[in-house]
Amino acid sequence: MNGSTAALAAAGSPPPVHAGPAPALVAVGAAGAAETPARETFYVSLLGAPAIWINGEPVQIRGEATRRVLVHLVLSSPHVIPNHRLIESTWGGSEPESAIEQIRKIISKLRQGLPGGKDLIRTEPGGYRIMLNAQQSDVVLWRDAIRRAHILLQSDGEEAVLEQFRDALDLWRGPALDGLEGHPFANESVSLHEERNAALEAWCQLAVKRLGAPSVIARLRREVTQRPLEERLWDLLMTTLANSGRVLEALDEYNNLCKILSRSLGVRPSPRLQARYRTLGATANNLAPDLFPLLPRVRRPADRTTPQVPDWIKDLLRGQEPNPGYVMDSRWNVLHCNHAMERWFPCMAAENANIMRWALTDPLAPVTLHDWDSHVLVCLGMLKLALAKYPGDPTLSSILRTFKDTHGTSAALIRDAIEVETRENHKYTVNVPHITPAPVQVVSHLLMPAGNPNLRVVMLTPPQGRVIL
Repeated sequence: MNGSTAALAAAGSPPPVHAGPAPALVAVGAAGAAETPARETFYVSLLGAPAIWINGEPVQIRGEATRRVLVHLVLSSPHVIPNHRLIESTWGGSEPESAIEQIRKIISKLRQGLPGGKDLIRTEPGGYRIMLNAQQSDVVLWRDAIRRAHILLQSDGEEAVLEQFRDALDLWRGPALDGLEGHPFANESVSLHEERNAALEAWCQLAVKRLGAPSVIARLRREVTQRPLEERLWDLLMTTLANSGRVLEALDEYNNLCKILSRSLGVRPSPRLQARYRTLGATANNLAPDLFPLLPRVRRPADRTTPQVPDWIKDLLRGQEPNPGYVMDSRWNVLHCNHAMERWFPCMAAENANIMRWALTDPLAPVTLHDWDSHVLVCLGMLKLALAKYPGDPTLSSILRTFKDTHGTSAALIRDAIEVETRENHKYTVNVPHITPAPVQVVSHLLMPAGNPNLRVVMLTPPQGRVIL
């Protein structure tokens, strides 16, 4: 590294290094053509945290303004960037009065520090441009590789196209332009990731045929782990799983995404992904798509009248895994579910989820509960006793009113209701084909924790007391 190059380097450790830039670095002369290997070489990587290499060694750029100018030039190569846009991207509207003079100084420093810098960065009327080839920038190399892949799709065999896409995807070290915010970097980052997702989708379509679904699914699982908030990757993973006959895993991945989005952003998946989930769930359950429930986003915060669920009860339900378990209050409002319960009965994680409302009014209940007519008589009896204990309760009254509105024979059913307070150790059969194709027999265990009189802990186990699945 010569003295002028050293002027660019900041104190501290260099940026993370790729296992060597993918292309062999070459020197650049006045016209941008390859010269003798003895000259210094320059390579800049933006498909990850921005980093540069000189003679194959990582070098940091001293100063945020210098870094932003260089990255903006590279992103726009080979086009001219007007001075006012360089100023805007460097200071974001808070530029100093001497901004234009500082831009000139930054350009001068870059020209001194970069190999062939005087010819690499050119002064144009009203601005500057940098002239890079694919051997000097991973962004240029990436776009050239994708363009070649699409050309090969029209003529060459799938093996060559598959290899081209794979090599292009392997250029990425992490999120594009990681650490750079503001205009134009945020928009460029989104654009680059859209290009990458399109390339990944094209690779998947070819790789399923050439490599098999397991290899593609394994890569997609790594992708969603690295970028967990990118829904398009989850969509691709769910689609690939479903197309390879693994519908239940696809549904489980949707539930995983719901948890991540709820915890990180407080939102639910996009309407498109919700629709895909409904379609897959309906297929697994032999239902119309609008009857399969969505796993909702976040349970609303409990109000003052809602009993709080102690951490030790949550730990108890976690230990119940993989068997379902949940906590409700004395009016059957569901307050907390373990993961197995959410997988088996997604609607139980919803705001205002209520066991009695589901059993008596949800169109999925007659499909899920074997001998639903018998369940209805017991549920109505429990509801009548509860209303006698809590006359005029809005939740209980609403459930009964909805049941009457949707069932023409409700008067006879209410008259014949079997009045019981609880269903401790009740044995019944459920149909959950999105979990397992065969009906499952379960026993419902009711626990009333001492010191928490308003809570009811329910655990579902097989008759033998072992793990259900």
